[in-house]
Amino acid sequence: MKRPLIPTGIVLGITLTLSGVLAPNAFSSNAHLPQPWRQDAVVQGRDEAYNTERFLHELTFDHLQAIPAATDNGIRGTGGSVSSRRLYLDFRFRNDFGFDQDRQGFLLDIQRSEDLDGAYQRQLVGFRHNLTDRTELWIQGDVFSDKSESDVYFSARRYLNGNSWIHGSWILPDTYFNDKTDSGDEFIRKPQSFFAQWHQANEATTPTLGTTASLTVSPTSEFLSRTENLQVENESFKAALTHRFRQDNWHWHMEISGERTRRDYWLLGANDPIPSDFSRDQIKLDSRVTDTGRRYHPYLGLSYLDLDEKGFFGRSLDDTGSVRRREPTVYGGLSLPLSLRTTLSPGLYLSVPDIRQTFTENRDRRHHGFTGKLTLPFETIISERDRAVLTLNPTFFLHKFGFGGGNLQLHWPM
Repeated sequence: MKRPLIPTGIVLGITLTLSGVLAPNAFSSNAHLPQPWRQDAVVQGRDEAYNTERFLHELTFDHLQAIPAATDNGIRGTGGSVSSRRLYLDFRFRNDFGFDQDRQGFLLDIQRSEDLDGAYQRQLVGFRHNLTDRTELWIQGDVFSDKSESDVYFSARRYLNGNSWIHGSWILPDTYFNDKTDSGDEFIRKPQSFFAQWHQANEATTPTLGTTASLTVSPTSEFLSRTENLQVENESFKAALTHRFRQDNWHWHMEISGERTRRDYWLLGANDPIPSDFSRDQIKLDSRVTDTGRRYHPYLGLSYLDLDEKGFFGRSLDDTGSVRRREPTVYGGLSLPLSLRTTLSPGLYLSVPDIRQTFTENRDRRHHGFTGKLTLPFETIISERDRAVLTLNPTFFLHKFGFGGGNLQLHWPM
């Protein structure tokens, strides 16, 4: 099927503003996208010690629309204030511009988001070639003017029955770094990442239902950064499993995602190198049910975050410490139609996090007690034909008096 082209005005409008089926809190995990090795992640790491409400913010700012999901074409964006000086942003514009009766395609995939190592952005451009009606070969690149920073992606996709597929990618981050850099840094063992995905659609008429499993594996690499006076070995994997199904009027969403990262640092100086390691283990769970048989589509969900980090956090924090966070959250809400195109979907998020953060230089943080938020997202259908939705989502703290941050979302399937 030929994929539609995107008017330039729409793309410009999206960039300026952000930059159907309504389903509360779709939580389309970025682990369903390839997450290759990043130099800034292993050398710099993130530049903040999380505050108490950090992950509560992300939960209440997460994607409220089921489409486009992380695996779909379209515009998928959410941005919200998580502190007085920091914005959480997860934006993706992805489209396959097919030509030659859709036997070929130009691929464009723009991403701006963040993970536990901090913010990142990618601008993947590439080409798709159909070997057969069911088999595709892709080549993509994240290209920079500094040739040493460019990544190369080699991928293959095999379509199964209906809208189901298996997909694999071999990713070469900073492919030409040793040959092209003038920084004095070098790879001792070059990085590479492998991405695998399986998607099974349950119903052709309801693309939001089905199962998706994804895995990114980055084997051991070793990088020497003379500019930052350190040497680091890194290995990691990230995975996600999402399952959506319905039983009569009950729509269920279940998701589990996680990360395991190990790093060994040697901090270089005038004397012998000082060894330091880093470990991270993270698991996120979410389960939710929506009763579509009732007038206001009430929903109830349970989310759980388990995060353990320990060791040297990279040059941005330039600190050693440990982070232990256990954050169960119960949430629920409903949808109140205000007009033919606008819906108010108030939600309530109640959590009792157990947080223990200890650093050598930064301020320690300990918290065990109630936190909560009230959200009041106004969802407006801006294109009924395209199922495009714009959401303005003000939030308010329940555990203290104050504004909990504003959130803007735009979802435009293509």
